[in-house]
Amino acid sequence: MMLKVSTRSFIVAVAIMTGAVAFGGASVRHASAASGMTIGYLVKTLSNPYFVAMGDAAKAAGAKYGATVVVEAGKYDGDNSSQISQVDDFVTRQAKAIALVPNLSSGLDTALRRAKAAGIAIIAVDTALAPTSLATSFVATDNLKAGVLNGRWAKAKFGSTKPVIALLEGTPGSSVNSDRMNGFLQGYGPNTKQYVVADQIANGDQGKGQTAMENILTAHPDVNLVWTINEPVALGAATAIKAHGMADKITIVSMDGSCRGIKGVRDGAIATDVMQFPKKMATEAVQLAQQAGDGKKIPARVDTGETLVTAHTEAGVPSQSVEYGLKNCW
Repeated sequence: MMLKVSTRSFIVAVAIMTGAVAFGGASVRHASAASGMTIGYLVKTLSNPYFVAMGDAAKAAGAKYGATVVVEAGKYDGDNSSQISQVDDFVTRQAKAIALVPNLSSGLDTALRRAKAAGIAIIAVDTALAPTSLATSFVATDNLKAGVLNGRWAKAKFGSTKPVIALLEGTPGSSVNSDRMNGFLQGYGPNTKQYVVADQIANGDQGKGQTAMENILTAHPDVNLVWTINEPVALGAATAIKAHGMADKITIVSMDGSCRGIKGVRDGAIATDVMQFPKKMATEAVQLAQQAGDGKKIPARVDTGETLVTAHTEAGVPSQSVEYGLKNCW
C-alpha cells in the first residue's frame, strides 16, 4: 500500500514537474523571442541633433526592453525615397515593428501597407502619418499646441505693435511643419496671415535658414517677427539678422528644446523655444513597438509634452525659465 501511494505520488510529482518545465520553457522561449525581436527605427536625418538624440535613446530603450533596435536615417530632411527603401528592408528582415519619423506624412503609404501586410506593427513618432490609420500608435508632441504657445507669446509681446512676419518652413507636406506653423498663426490671432510678407522653405537646415533670412531681409527690411520650424533654422536666421545689424529689431520664435537652442534663448538669439522631448518619444515608441510586436494592445496616441522656454515671460502665457530649459534640454 505504501509502495502504491509512493508510486502514485511520484507519478503526480513528475507530472507537476513536467508541466512546470513546459510552462517555464514557454516563458523562456517567449523571453528569447522578445530579446531577439528586431525593431526598425527610422529618423529623417542624422544631421539634426534632435534626431541624433532620438536615435541614441531608441537604442538604449531597445537594450532596456530586450529588443534589437536598428536606427536608420535619410540623407537629408525630406528624403522620402530612402525611407521607402528602409521600410521594405525591414520587411525583408522580418522586423516585428517599425517606429518612424516620416519625412512626408503621406509619402510612405504603399510601403507601410506592405509592412502591415507582413504583420509588422507601425509606430509613428513625432510626425503623423497620412492616413493616420497606417499607424498602430502615434507618439509625439502636440505640435499644433506648441505652435499656439509661440503665437500667444508673440502676440502678448507685440501688443498693439503691427507685426511684419516672415515664415521659415521645414519640409512642405510634413504634418509637423503644418501644425507648428498653423498653430503659430492661430495663436497670434485671427487674420494673422495678412501680416505675413515672406514664406520660404528651409528644410530644417541651418545653412538654408541663414540664406532664406538673408533673402527676406533684402526684400523686406521691415520684418520684425520671424517664425521658424526648428532651432537650426532659427540660429541660421539669427546669424543673418545679426550680420545685417538688426538683432535688436527682430524677434525669433522657434521650438525643439536642444541644449544649443536653449543657449540661444539664454544669449538672446532666440526669443522663445518650445521644448519637446525626443528621448522620451524614442523610449515610449520602442516600448510600444515591442509590446505591439508581441501582439499586445497599445494606446493609439501618446502626447510626450510641450513647454515654452523664454527669458521674457508674458502675462497669460505659460512658460518656463532658461534655467529649466538647461536642466531638461537634450
